Amino acid sequence: MRKRYWLGGFTVILMLVTFVYWLCLDEQNVTMKIDQGVPVLVVNTQQSSNQVKLWQDEEDGKAYFFLPSCVKRNRVKLQGCGDGLEIDGRFYEEGDSFVWEAEREYMMQIMDETATYHEYQVNFMKSANIPTFFINTESGSMDYVNMKKHNEESGDICVVLADGTTEYQNALPKIVSRGNVSWDKPKKPYTIKLQEKYPLCGLRKGDKWRLLALWNEGSKLNSKLAFDIASKMGMPNTAQGTWIDLYLNGSYNGIYLLTETVTVADGRVDIYNLEKENRQYNAELENARHYEEERRKGYLLDHVKTIDGGYLIEKDLWEYYEEEPVGFEIPSGYRFSIKEPAHASKEQVDYIADYVEGIDRMVQERDPAVWEVLDLDSLVQAFLVDEITLETDVAATSMYFYKDVGDKTLYIGPVWDYEHTFGERNVDVLEGKFVNYTYSVVDHTRHNDAALNWYSVLYETPEFREKMLEEYKKLLPYFETVLDTGIYDYEEMIQDSVKMDKVMWQDQNILGRSCGTFKDYHANVKYTAFFLAKRLNYLCERWGVPHEEFQVPSNGQMHRVTYLVYEGEVGSMEVMDGEEMKEPLAYDQSKYQGWTYQFSGERYSPYIPIYEDLGMYNAKWE
Repeated sequence: MRKRYWLGGFTVILMLVTFVYWLCLDEQNVTMKIDQGVPVLVVNTQQSSNQVKLWQDEEDGKAYFFLPSCVKRNRVKLQGCGDGLEIDGRFYEEGDSFVWEAEREYMMQIMDETATYHEYQVNFMKSANIPTFFINTESGSMDYVNMKKHNEESGDICVVLADGTTEYQNALPKIVSRGNVSWDKPKKPYTIKLQEKYPLCGLRKGDKWRLLALWNEGSKLNSKLAFDIASKMGMPNTAQGTWIDLYLNGSYNGIYLLTETVTVADGRVDIYNLEKENRQYNAELENARHYEEERRKGYLLDHVKTIDGGYLIEKDLWEYYEEEPVGFEIPSGYRFSIKEPAHASKEQVDYIADYVEGIDRMVQERDPAVWEVLDLDSLVQAFLVDEITLETDVAATSMYFYKDVGDKTLYIGPVWDYEHTFGERNVDVLEGKFVNYTYSVVDHTRHNDAALNWYSVLYETPEFREKMLEEYKKLLPYFETVLDTGIYDYEEMIQDSVKMDKVMWQDQNILGRSCGTFKDYHANVKYTAFFLAKRLNYLCERWGVPHEEFQVPSNGQMHRVTYLVYEGEVGSMEVMDGEEMKEPLAYDQSKYQGWTYQFSGERYSPYIPIYEDLGMYNAKWE
C-alpha cells in the first residue's frame, strides 16, 4: 500500500514538472507581426522580448529568418498581423499558429495598410547551443558606427543563453567599431562597454568586451584554439572567449567570438592601474596637451606620481602606430603603442621607452642577464602559441607586453589576434610561407630585419631551448584530445550558427576570401585539424621529441579537381580526401599566370590538402 502511494506521489510530481516545463516553453513563444508590409518575429522568453527582422538577399530574392538558439519550437503565433497573411496559399488569421520546417521555402503574401501586396520567399534557420546578444542602438541603425573605425553609439543590450535564460539586460553605454585588417571587411568587429562589470556567458567579470567577427576564419576556430593553448599552459591574463550570435537592431549579423579585452583591470591584465592614478592627480586629463617628438609621443601632465608601472604596450606596424596617441620607437626600428596608461605623461613614456630599449640591447647582444628583466616563462609560452599556430603577425603587430609597478621584469602577453593562423593565410605578399606547415616564426621578419624578432635572437639560447622543450612536451597529450574530439566538439557546437552566417555573408565573400579555403564548413574544420596535425608532427621531428604520429583527417573518398582556363576546362584529376596535390596540371607559363583555387582565389600550394571537389583556374597574361 505504501509503495502504491509513493508511486502515485511520484507520478503527480512528474506531471507537475512536465507541466512547468511546457509552460516555460510556452513562455518562449515566437510571434509574428507585420511592420510596413514586412514580417517581423518577436522572440519572447520569461524575462525578455527581442525582435528578429527578416533578412532579404538582394541577389536571388530569397528571405531568411535567422532564429536564436533559445527558440525551442518551430511554432510561430500571429499577433499583430492585421488582416492576416497567406503562407503557401493558406490564409492565416490573427491568433493562428504556423509551424515551420527547416530547409523548406515558404511563399508569404502580405497586404499592408495601403492594400499593397508584398511577396517573400521565406526560409527559416535556427542556431543551437550558443548564447545570443541582442544590441539596439539609440539611432536604430549601425550606419554611424560602421562608417569609421572608433565611431561609437549608446543603446541597450540583452544577453539570452541557449536555454532561454536572460542572463543580462541593461542600457549599453557604447558599442564601438574596431580592428585593423579585420576592419576593412563587410562584417565588422566591435567593442562593447557595459554599465558595470559582469561575467558574461561564464567568462570572467568585466565591463569591456570584444566581439570578433571571425571573417577570415574558415573553421571559426582559430582564435578560440589559440586562446585554449595559452590557457592550457597557464599563461597569465589569457583572454577567454566563447561564441555568440549577434543581432544588431533586430537584424542578424552572424556568429562572433565574445572575448575579454586586453586591458588593465581585475580579471584582465591585473597590474597597477597607472591611468587611474593619472586621472586622480590630473583633473583635466582629457584636455591634457599632446606632444610628439621624433621617436616618442604622449601627454604633458601637470602632476606625475608613479613612473615604473603598470604599463601595457603593443608592438605595432607603422600604419597602426601612427593612429595611436601614445607610444615610442626603439633604435632597432620597432614601434610600441602604449595601451595603458592611455594618457601616459612624458616622464612615463620616457621611462618605459628607455626600459624597453635597454632590454632590446641585451637581447641583440645575447646578454645572459636579459633573463633577469625579461620573463622567460611568458616569452616561451607566447612563442609556442605563435609557432604552433604559425601566426602571421609575429614580430609585427598584436604582440603585447606588460610591466607592473615595483617589478623590474617585462612579461609577454596576453596573446592576441589569431585569425590568420592554422594555415589560413595564403596571400601573395607572404609567398605561401604560412600555409607551409614546415615554416617557422623564428625565420620570419618584416623588412628583412632580424633584430625585430626577439624569438629569432633568443631561440638558440640554452635557457630558452630548455624551457621551450619542457612546455612543448607537456602539451602533447592535450593535442591528442584536441585532434581526436576537441575540434569536432567545437564544430558541433557552432555549426548551425556558421550555416546562418554563411548565408548572411556569402554575397560579400568576393572569391570566397572570407570563408576559408573550402566552400564546405566541415572541410574547413578538417583543414584546421590537418594543419595542426602536420604542424605538430613537423615540430616534434625538428625538436627531436619522440611521439606517436598525429593523424590527419580523411574519409578515404576521392575528390575531383577540375582545371579551367579562360577557354574552358583543360583537364582533371582525382585526389584522395586529406591528401595534398603535389603536382597540378602542367601549363604554358608564357600564356598563363599560374593555378589559383577557384573558390578562394588564392594561389596553388603543395601544402594545402583536398577536402572537397574543387576547381583550379589559370588566368591569361594580359
